[in-house]
This record gives sequence, structure tokens and C-alpha cells, in this order.
Amino acid sequence: MKERVLSDELKKYGHVFSVKRSGALYAMVFAGMIALGRVFSLGVISQIVLCIAGLAFLPFFMINSAKNERHQRRFSDLNIYMEQFLYSFMKTGKILSSLEDVMQLFESGQMHDTLEKAREFILHTYDDVSVEEEGLKIIEEAYPNDMLHILHHFALQTENLGGEYGESVRLLLEARRMWADRVYELQQEKKKKRRDIFLSIAVSLLLCLMIYLLSANLDLDLAAMPIAQAVTVGVLIMDFFIFYRADVSLTSGYVESVHSDGEHYAKEYEKLRDETPKKPWEKLNHRVMKKYVTKEIEKEFPYWLMQLSLLMQTENVQVSLYKSYDSAPEVLKPALKELIDGLKYAPDSVEPYISFLRDYTLPEIHSAMKMLYSISEGSGGDARAQIADIIRRNQRLMDRSERMKNEDAVAGMYGLFLAPQITAGIKLCVDMLLLLAVYMGGV
Repeated sequence: MKERVLSDELKKYGHVFSVKRSGALYAMVFAGMIALGRVFSLGVISQIVLCIAGLAFLPFFMINSAKNERHQRRFSDLNIYMEQFLYSFMKTGKILSSLEDVMQLFESGQMHDTLEKAREFILHTYDDVSVEEEGLKIIEEAYPNDMLHILHHFALQTENLGGEYGESVRLLLEARRMWADRVYELQQEKKKKRRDIFLSIAVSLLLCLMIYLLSANLDLDLAAMPIAQAVTVGVLIMDFFIFYRADVSLTSGYVESVHSDGEHYAKEYEKLRDETPKKPWEKLNHRVMKKYVTKEIEKEFPYWLMQLSLLMQTENVQVSLYKSYDSAPEVLKPALKELIDGLKYAPDSVEPYISFLRDYTLPEIHSAMKMLYSISEGSGGDARAQIADIIRRNQRLMDRSERMKNEDAVAGMYGLFLAPQITAGIKLCVDMLLLLAVYMGGV
């Protein structure tokens, strides 16, 4: 029954259950527990408890390993898909043909099945006006990732608007490369943290053995005492659990990042704009929410700017701003509406542009708005080159921010690195007290 449950769990992550391989792993773990018990001079009962604990943890480590393999595979597939989709789209400008090009790279597996399902939906659905958008959502549901959502949104807007989109695609390719580089670095850092925690456990256990060596020099068999045996088994089981917790924390997805609720952020933006906090806790809440809204704006602004650059190939700045409103990110719509309304009353004034998100410390965005005003007045030079430069600078800032978040996430593992030293410290204290009591009793 347990084998069937383990088999079903492993299959969820694309891992084929093998009785022979699993039997070999159980045999290896059993032998390892026997060896560990011999090192710490455990008695028969303590040895049995340790073996049961080690064998009980094994299925969970097997499931974590299967999860990690699946995460690696999904990241690799998504990375290849996004890169090749962009290259194909740059060549054809058509979503369906780009999907068909990318499908040739995946002969089987989840990505192949997902792309096939999306393609069939687009080809054979006739009662949906947004058939391509719905087809791409099939892929986004299978691979929920912000970068993928942005890429698809751009492709839909480009196919609808037309125009020269080569530079925008190159910017998206650069953003994809930054994302992939961040994930690769995060993977390497997680491997290092896992190794560090394992070494911390090994070193702490070696320190525990030093007391046994000291007691042996005094002709005292400290390891055979029931209390010492119980503490040893307890510490070993705690170390198994610590490493398991580290393994779970470090076995996380590299693809999954749920696309944020833009309407929620838009409402929060309006609330922040209209409210005047007076009490201390209201001011604190205001600052915290403003921080989250700012991050959302920073994330969405470059991709709205790409869409705007497509519109500006055939329209002037003011018309492009107006036309971009319906498909703009929700978090930008309130500020964009204020800008459009301001331009209706003062079309030649710089004030609506410099008032855009004035209450937020966003120098790159403010610089972009001044650039748009210059273009609208006919003194902006090459608009596409200027917009591309602004987007690149924003992407670099976003990349730095995401790297810092990854570093913070991994830094949170420091507690698990210290935990084995705490359990070893408890054992050393107990063993030292026992050694002192036995030695003094002998004297």
C-alpha cells in the first residue's frame, strides 16, 4: 500500500517508480543507519529506532528529489519556449505560426502537449473573438509565470497593432536572458546552501564524538549509558529533520510566479492618492502599501512603454496615450487616465506629463514622461531609440531588485545552517554532565 502511495506521488512529478531502484535505496539507507549507529556505539534498541527513522524519512527525500527534477525540467522547457517563440515571432509577426515553429523543438512531454492543446484550440475554435488570447492562456495556466504573461500580452498587442516591433522583441529577449540568468544563479546558490547545511550537520556530529573519545581515555563507557543513547538518537533524528526541512525549502519552483492582481493594485493606488493618513498606524500602513504599489508600477511600466512605442509609429504621442489605455496594465490606468484628462485641457503643457505618478519616487519613469513630452513637441529626436533606452534602464533596475529578493530568500536558510550546531550543543551539554557525574562517582 505504501509503495503504491509513493509511486502515485512520484508519478505526479514525472518520475517513474522502480521497485528495484527503490529497494536499492532502502538497502543503502539501512546500511547507512547501521554504520552511523556503530559510530555512536548505539545499542540494539537504539539502533532499531534509528533505522526506522532513517527509512521513514527516505520516501520524503525521494519525493523532494522528483519535485526538483520536475522544476528543473519545467524551467528548461519554458526558457526554450520563450526564446524560440520570440525569435519566430520576430520573423513572422504571427502567433500561430510561432507556436507551430516552437512545437518542433518538443517531441513529447508536458510542453509539447500544452502547445498542441493551445494550437488545436486556436485552429478549431470559431465562436470566440479572442481565440488566440484564450489559446495562449492554456500555456499560461500550465506555466504560470509573469515573464510568459508579458511576452504573450506583447505578441497579442503587436499582432493587433502592427508596426515595427523588432526592437521591442530584442528588449524582451534581453529580459528573458536576465530572468534565465537569475534562475541559474539561484539554482547554484541553493545547491551551495544544501551542501553547507549537510556539512554543518556532519561537523556538529563529529564534535559530539569528541566527548566519547575523551570518556574512552578515562576508561568510561559513556556511550553505553541509556540517557546518552536516547539523546544521541534524538539528535540524529533532529538532524534528519533539519536536512529534510532544508531540502523542502530549497526544492522550490523556478517557473511559478502568479501574475499579480492588477485591479487590486489599481484600487490601492486610488486609495493612496485620496487618503490623508493621520494616525501613526495609518501612516505605517500607507508607507507599506505604497512600497508594494511602487514595485508593481516598476514591473509593468516598461511593457506598457513597448506597447506605446508601437502605437507611436502611426500616431502622435497624445493619440497613442489615449489608445494605449484599454490594454494598459491595471495599476497604471488611474494615473494614465489623469494624464489623458490633463492633456484634454492643456494639450501643449508639460504639466500633465510631469504630474504622472508624481507622488512616487520613480526617476526612470519621470524621465520617460519628460521624453514623451519632448517627442510630442517635435524636439525628441529618435523616439524609438529613446524609448528603448528607457526600457533597458528599467529592466536593469528590475533585474537588480529581483536578484536582491533571491538573495534574501536564500539568506533565510541561515537558521537551518545553525540548527545542527544547537542540537549538537544540547548533546554536548548532556554528555559533559554525564561524564562529570560518572567521573565524580568513580572518584
